[in-house]
Amino acid sequence: MNETQYINDKWKYLSENSKDLPLEAFFGLEFPGGNFFIDRETNILVNESTGVKLDNDNLNNLLYAHPIYFMIITLRASGASIQDIFNLLNYDTKNGPMLGQCNMEFKSQLKIDQEYFVKGRINSLISKESSKLGRIKILDFSLSLYKHISQEVGHVKYVWILPLDKKDEL
Repeated sequence: MNETQYINDKWKYLSENSKDLPLEAFFGLEFPGGNFFIDRETNILVNESTGVKLDNDNLNNLLYAHPIYFMIITLRASGASIQDIFNLLNYDTKNGPMLGQCNMEFKSQLKIDQEYFVKGRINSLISKESSKLGRIKILDFSLSLYKHISQEVGHVKYVWILPLDKKDEL
């Protein structure tokens, strides 16, 4: 069994059995990962959607992708959607999950017509009592973007606050 298959099998097992597992079972869990290709046409649409007009006078607009791709790519190519993550944690989205933090570190600009690879892991999952929200889980995970397997070009760290229903177990 190769590493990718092992990670996918572990993710599936934990998703199917998460209700009976302690929070520590998720520490260090790697995301399935994947790849993403930034094409010129989609980059134009992303730029236009953010109010940036591309023109031939600015060569950078024709060579580099919009910086928002760091967030788009890491989430899209992590191998798990936000809903997949909530399913993994046996979390009911009706409780109102909140993005608490999103910290991005850029090591280089993203290029157009380039394929990137994503690796990620859950850094921590803790439970606590919040004075404002009641019982919550705090999920901290990181997704890294690579041009080649050994060349990291960016890193995104997410912290999600997951309020719990009164009947949910920590």
